[in-house]
Amino acid sequence: MKPTRLPETFAQTVLVSGEYPEWTRALKEMGLHVIVTEYDSRLPEPVSWHPDMQVCLLDGQIFVLKESPLKKFLAKQGLCVRETTAVPENVYPGDVLCNALAWNKFLLCNASTLDMAIREHGQRLGFQSIPVKQGYAACSTALVDGRSAITADQGVAKALACVGMHVLKITPGFLRLPGYDTGLFGGCCGLLAPDLMVFAGSLANHPDGKKIQNFLGKRGICVLELMEGPLTDVGGLLVLS
Repeated sequence: MKPTRLPETFAQTVLVSGEYPEWTRALKEMGLHVIVTEYDSRLPEPVSWHPDMQVCLLDGQIFVLKESPLKKFLAKQGLCVRETTAVPENVYPGDVLCNALAWNKFLLCNASTLDMAIREHGQRLGFQSIPVKQGYAACSTALVDGRSAITADQGVAKALACVGMHVLKITPGFLRLPGYDTGLFGGCCGLLAPDLMVFAGSLANHPDGKKIQNFLGKRGICVLELMEGPLTDVGGLLVLS
C-alpha cells in the first residue's frame, strides 16, 4: 500500500506529530510503526510540528518542505520523497506550501498558495484540481472515503459537493489548538483502515459529535478516541504504508 489518506487495509506505518506523546503512545499500543515529525521553527509556532503542514501525499509521492530533515528519514524507509520548490515561512501563505488534499484523481487546494512542485506534479498525473480559497485545505478537511468528507469550511464543503462528494458541514470551532482561537477538523483525526477513524480527543466535546458519529457509522466506519478531553488539532495522521 502506498502513502495515502484512504488506506485500503489496516495501516502499518503512520506519520504523526511529535508534540503529543499520548497520541503517539496510543498508536504504538495498537501495533503501528509510528514515525513522528520534528519541530520546524520556520512554521508558525502552533503548527510547527503538524504533519499536514510539513508533508503532502500525492499518488505515492511524498512532498516535504524544502530542507526538511524528514526527507532523509522518510527516504530511508524506502519511500519516494521530494522537496517543495519554495522554503516555508512563518506567516501565511508561506506556511501552507504542502497544504493540499489528494485522493483518487482529485486535488483539493488553493493553487495560489500550494507549492509549485506539488501543483505541477498533480497536473502531470492528470489530477483534477478542486480550487478553494482556503489555504489550509488539508487541515480543514477529513476524508471519510473516496466519496465523503467532513469539514467546517463553507467554501470547501461547496467545492467538494460540486464534484459529487457527500459532505457533512459541521459547526466551526470547538477544536483545541494552543496559540490559535481554534484548530481545524482534518487535523484532529485520520483513517487507520477503511472502517476505522481515530480521533485526538472526544467527539462528546463537539456540538456536532453525534452527527459526526452517525455520518461515519452510515459508511461503516467505527470511531476510536485515542486522547481524552476536547478534540485537538494535532496535524492529522498520514498513512505511509
